[in-house]
Amino acid sequence: MPLLHIKSLDEHTKIGLWKLAEEQEELRQLLPSYVSVEERLAQTHPRRQREWLASRVLVYQVLQGFTSVPVQLLRNQYGKPYFTDSRFHVSISHSPELAAVILSKKHEVGIDIEQVSEKALRVQDKFLNDQEKTHTLANEQNTCLYWSAKETLYKLYSRKKLIFKENIVVGPAEAPNQLEGQVKTENFSKLYRVTFEVLHGHVLTYCIDRLSDPAT
Repeated sequence: MPLLHIKSLDEHTKIGLWKLAEEQEELRQLLPSYVSVEERLAQTHPRRQREWLASRVLVYQVLQGFTSVPVQLLRNQYGKPYFTDSRFHVSISHSPELAAVILSKKHEVGIDIEQVSEKALRVQDKFLNDQEKTHTLANEQNTCLYWSAKETLYKLYSRKKLIFKENIVVGPAEAPNQLEGQVKTENFSKLYRVTFEVLHGHVLTYCIDRLSDPAT
């Protein structure tokens, strides 16, 4: 079983990482018996179905660290995953090679994983402002990292209608392996600390929102 790790980030929050090796049928068999994925799987592009299934297997693996009670994973009107038990907050990401999940029984969370490639460089003008480009320096990994951090904050905000270049700002933080982030709209402004790792040719970013009230 290619579960790379599940680790605790604090007493309320765990993160899991899965390396894809199984075929679809094997992944289906790893899901709890009470979980039905057929409808959502049919809505997923065939090339991404395997990684989508792996991410759901990982969700329930991480959930076991909090409860053995059957809990269904659903999606709200914005596409954000949520559990029928509202105590738990979850965020999910996957690539063709890795799946990543962050789950908390107290805090809102966001996570993203991106395979490092030149694609981010080709579209950097769409999501980086001029100040951010002075930090990424047209470096492939740095650019993917800033894209991933913005994806994480987009998921954390979870209400859509954000323009990456205008509404999500990312910059260096003093602490190692962290970035400062801000989500700002006409009536919302909040600062975040995004943690990152570089592993298996990917950048992984995640954020735990320990402050529930936005700064204005």
